[in-house]
Amino acid sequence: MGWEKKIAKYFTGKGALYIVSDENKLLHHDTVQAALKSQCCHLHFYEDPIAFRHLYETAFRHLKEEQRANLLIVIHHHQFNQIPYDVFAQATRITISLDKLFPNLDQSIVKYCSLEMYPALYLVQNSSLSPLRANETADFILREICGLEVVYLTDEKSIIKAALYYYQRYHSGLPHILIERLKHNLSRNNVSFSDHIFECFISKEHLVQLLNEQWKGYVNNYIAVASGQIAEQNVLYENHLFDDPLIRSRMNEFVSPVEIAKVTKFEKWMLPGISIKEEEDKLTVNSPILFYNDYSHFDRNEWIEFADQLGKIQSQMLADGVISSEFKDNVEKANVTFEKWMLSKYQYLRTLPVVPKPKVVHQIPHYLAKKLKRKTALIVLDGMSFTQWYVMKESLQEKAWIFEENAVFAWVPSLTSVSRQAIFSGLEPRFFSETIGTTRKEKALWESFWGKEGLSIQSIAYEKSLGFKEYNKSTLAYSLSPAIRVYGAVIDVIDQFMHGATQGSQTVYSELVTWLKSNYLHDLLSDLVQDGFDVYLTADHGNVECFGIGRIQQGITVDSKGERVRIYSSSNIRNQTAREHEETLTWDDSGLPDNYNILLAKNNSAFVPKNDKIVTHGGIHIEEVIVPFVKVIGRE
Repeated sequence: MGWEKKIAKYFTGKGALYIVSDENKLLHHDTVQAALKSQCCHLHFYEDPIAFRHLYETAFRHLKEEQRANLLIVIHHHQFNQIPYDVFAQATRITISLDKLFPNLDQSIVKYCSLEMYPALYLVQNSSLSPLRANETADFILREICGLEVVYLTDEKSIIKAALYYYQRYHSGLPHILIERLKHNLSRNNVSFSDHIFECFISKEHLVQLLNEQWKGYVNNYIAVASGQIAEQNVLYENHLFDDPLIRSRMNEFVSPVEIAKVTKFEKWMLPGISIKEEEDKLTVNSPILFYNDYSHFDRNEWIEFADQLGKIQSQMLADGVISSEFKDNVEKANVTFEKWMLSKYQYLRTLPVVPKPKVVHQIPHYLAKKLKRKTALIVLDGMSFTQWYVMKESLQEKAWIFEENAVFAWVPSLTSVSRQAIFSGLEPRFFSETIGTTRKEKALWESFWGKEGLSIQSIAYEKSLGFKEYNKSTLAYSLSPAIRVYGAVIDVIDQFMHGATQGSQTVYSELVTWLKSNYLHDLLSDLVQDGFDVYLTADHGNVECFGIGRIQQGITVDSKGERVRIYSSSNIRNQTAREHEETLTWDDSGLPDNYNILLAKNNSAFVPKNDKIVTHGGIHIEEVIVPFVKVIGRE
């Protein structure tokens, strides 16, 4: 029995109500949630009492036990008193903690391990017949879970190989407490290393940086020898990291090609790490960082990484003036699997906690509220996909801006009136059903959210339709009063470029480059940071280049006729339409209002005249749904 099944065994009732104190966020793990789902359990992470009350009254309280799922209300650190008394009185109260899962291991060490280590840790813990102390637990984890046997770590090359092996199994870095224990154990063996080498265990990014630094030096020395600039016997790259066959075999995963101005005859194994300016300057569709034969194993984080890399590569291709049909075909292939993932997994995203990062756009203001120590500005760039973000990022980096980059999922349908309203209200769309077709209430919803967080109306500012005129700080809402503590703003230019894109994505790119030269965004960020604001950038949805499959003629039977989405008050008419048009799919979500029945165009299709090319949004394409969530760190 795995660790997730052990947790699931606590919740074997039928239609039962549980309050669960999840001290170590064990219920956040995908495998735990899958195990609970398989035995008819619904998790609700308690954050908003209004959202909880709506769920409880509509999906649990008034249903018979045999008709309802077990409801698990997940709280933190024994805060049972935050649950309404009528719910508290009838619920079974359970605490899930590490000591129940790993009774023989010291919890002061285990608590620093990432959740992804727990399956392996649970499987091997029984090999410890008696309880272990802190240092013994650390050694046990290093040896049994991380594969870091001190006896085999004899030089820096072996450290790097151990790190490569570690990141084959885990995404997150080795906990700091285990890194320090590893260094201590090696020092006892009279093996001396620089502290720098151990940075490869902090994160995969640190390992990548170290390997790329080493690779650049290796290539430069190789060229110097090949050109006769220095004698080979004087070169200090003997016994180098890249002399090792294992490290060479993993180059594609970790090493970025070094750009070489002139051709040198390189050894065959080196070619993945070399880019010749004249011939191999462009990223190709065969890039291993993006496309795969099978995406069925992808989870939320992997789809986010895919969207990020897709935007990065596509922005460079647009800069070169062409996106090949082969590249587009590969994106379409990936998106077919992404659509299936969205249909089965998307509904669970909003049950995930707001911290450490928001998962869906309506969680953004809740996240900001938890971080509200200084003045805070949220800038929503309407319609910005990762492709446009990378164009903007390049422009801003030229002015030394640095960022902390993440991503969130838009609300579906990925329309401005749905997803942007969710951002500024902090609510799921079912809670603003009366205004779901408009954005006119955004200011009131933004003020209402922050009012509930204890801020006065005088300290809250909001405005939209920015970016069209020349930048002028004195006209901006946040600058009109020194009392402003939270500022929400919408820059609409990308959405305008999109809907006027006569040449598809290339038009949007060209218009955006021209707009960035005005320095509007740079000036806005500069003033906000100078005035003491923490600044965040995000989007309500992205955009995708689409081709028409023809209009659906139905007259008054459809409530809204978008380019990528059609909305019906009748589910029967919606379902019949889907059966008649194979390039469509139905979308149902309990987070949407009643009688809000969605019909989406598949993949890159749109409900416009056949073969017309447009840039639009509304559906569940990767480029529409996964959007940047960026914190502005400042300037170097």
